[in-house]
This record gives sequence, C-alpha cells and structure tokens, in this order.
Amino acid sequence: MHAIALGIFTVKKLPMASTSIVPLPILTLLFNAYCRKRFLPMFIAYSAETLIKKDREDRDDATMAEFFDKMATAYQDPALLPVQYSINSDSHSSPLLSSPEIEG
Repeated sequence: MHAIALGIFTVKKLPMASTSIVPLPILTLLFNAYCRKRFLPMFIAYSAETLIKKDREDRDDATMAEFFDKMATAYQDPALLPVQYSINSDSHSSPLLSSPEIEG
C-alpha cells in the first residue's frame, strides 16, 4: 500500500506528499514489532477458546457489574472536578488563592 501511494504521488507530481510517505513503512514495521511483542505472547500462551470461555465466565459473574461500576469512577481528572469557591463574600479584599491555616 505504501509503494502504491508513493507511486501515485510521484505520478501526480506531488513531491511533498511523496517524501512525507517515506517514513510510513518504517513506522508500520515498528508498530508491527510492538504488537507482536505486546499481544502475540497472550495468544500463544492461551488459545482463543480459553479466552472466550474466560470472557463468558466474567460476563456471567455477578461481581463484575460492581467492578465495572467502581472502574467508571476510579479515576477522576482534577481538571474536571467542580470548582470550590471561597465562602467569603468580600471579593475586593480577599486574596485570589486561599492560604492554608497554620496552627502552631
């Protein structure tokens, strides 16, 4: 596919597109090596039949629903948390950031 795209860009006289497609085969080979290293051992160690059976057992397990509910709220991005404003109503004299109370 990369060779065909390179040929089409060359015939269409698009030198910028032709040169920008050169790194794609290298990136494709790197991605292929990563996927082989990351996912292939799982499929060698366990057959697809075993993995399907495990998925079905997990789907029928009653505790999985509770697990998925907890997983949905396990991480809360601090940027998405509601903003807590100061209770002080005097906005002209109060600082923008509240300082922690130091007890000593």
